[in-house]
Amino acid sequence: MKNNSKNKSGITRRDFIKATSLSAAGLSFLGSVPLNIKHLIVEKSNRIRSRIVLIKNPDVINQEGIVNTPLLTEMLEKAIIKYSGEKSAANFWKNNFSTDKIIGLKVNTLGLNSISNTTLTNHFEAFTKSIIESFNKAGISNERFIIWDRSEEELVSAGYKIQKENGNTRVLGCVETRRGDGGIGYTDEEFQVGEKKTRLAKILTDMCSSIINIPLIKDHGTAGFTGALKNHYGSINNAREFHSNNCTQPGIPEVNTIPIIREKQKLIITNALSCVFNGGPRWDRKFMWNYGGILVGTDPVAIDTVMLNIINEKRKLEGMSPISQNVAKHIRLSSEIGLGTNDINEIDLMEING
Repeated sequence: MKNNSKNKSGITRRDFIKATSLSAAGLSFLGSVPLNIKHLIVEKSNRIRSRIVLIKNPDVINQEGIVNTPLLTEMLEKAIIKYSGEKSAANFWKNNFSTDKIIGLKVNTLGLNSISNTTLTNHFEAFTKSIIESFNKAGISNERFIIWDRSEEELVSAGYKIQKENGNTRVLGCVETRRGDGGIGYTDEEFQVGEKKTRLAKILTDMCSSIINIPLIKDHGTAGFTGALKNHYGSINNAREFHSNNCTQPGIPEVNTIPIIREKQKLIITNALSCVFNGGPRWDRKFMWNYGGILVGTDPVAIDTVMLNIINEKRKLEGMSPISQNVAKHIRLSSEIGLGTNDINEIDLMEING
């Protein structure tokens, strides 16, 4: 399809890019209510740069998948401090999240059948536990969090226990099973995704005032790569309808333009402790490796660009061809419609040791 061709609604791709492009301030990828910090965007030569912090420590996770949780929390807080310029992570949380609102932690628990009920899933629960414990230091209690994903069944496969009662951290799926049975469900309202429509998770729309996107680093048989952008396929009711043309016709880019997703997503914290370099989105012991890292950012395109480079470095070490940008095309297309930048020269990558 040519760039100026029209879809059924009569809107050209060029019109769509123009309508959703970055604002003059270069802040649209932060959502309509950006984080209350001036350090996130760095101006250099009059160009907007997206800050990403990467922290690594090989001792944070062992070969059995057991996580050193105190070290993980320490790494997380170092990354937050470096990212924000605050004196403490607690200051960052207090300045950007309310003590009396619900914060959603959107995880990705897809494809864990082969390692479910083993220690290799330990990093899921450890990661969200460290985030919540860090928030606790800012006076934001456990009951203010909902850990959520597409289905309760998949959350259980990652080692979580479903918890629906108020008074503690809730762990909820949009539906109960992978087939889509039961659960809290999705909105009655439909949202436009290109020429198609979708419904959003009620956990996102009705229960959370803000969300933290917690993606993983994995390859993907259709999209090439699954990261922060594709994590929102777990936020919609009909993800299977958006897998043509490497999840881009329409797909990942358009899903991420839905206003509620952009407004409520305040931060991305990548769980890069254990990753998948081949055969994804399913987890296979042969293709898993411990990276021992955390990435922090607000620009989903920039953070996916960095993560794709990480996975391709691993594939090179394994003697495999890289994941092509022509396959993982959703990253470039997301940049073109203003969701962030995929230009490495516009990404301020700050690497620190854990």
